Amino acid sequence: MIKKEYPEIIRIPEPEFSTSLNYHIPGYKGNIGIIAAYTRSLCGTCKRLRITPEGQVKTCLYDNGGLNIKDLLRNGRSDLEIGKAIQHAFMNKAKDGWEAEKNKVETNGSYESMAVIGG
Repeated sequence: MIKKEYPEIIRIPEPEFSTSLNYHIPGYKGNIGIIAAYTRSLCGTCKRLRITPEGQVKTCLYDNGGLNIKDLLRNGRSDLEIGKAIQHAFMNKAKDGWEAEKNKVETNGSYESMAVIGG
């Protein structure tokens, strides 16, 4: 649909570890980044973490979280201890979104969608 409206759109190189396919329309400011929500083709290079409002560190948009940073902070853990806990969570993340979702535990009778998570 975008190509039909803007036939001059061109694909531009993505920065390292980008989670989007990036495009530019000549004559316009800025670029467009499209994140393919269902292909999960970028999981292998993802180096991102997300912290939910509840304090859960998510190493993948599709996982349950597993480390509650809010609890660590409230229990007086040092910056070094918190850093090590985050590093451990990252080093033990699922290999991709398919694996993370497979291991996900159902909560409140349903699964979170990527739209709910904010991905």
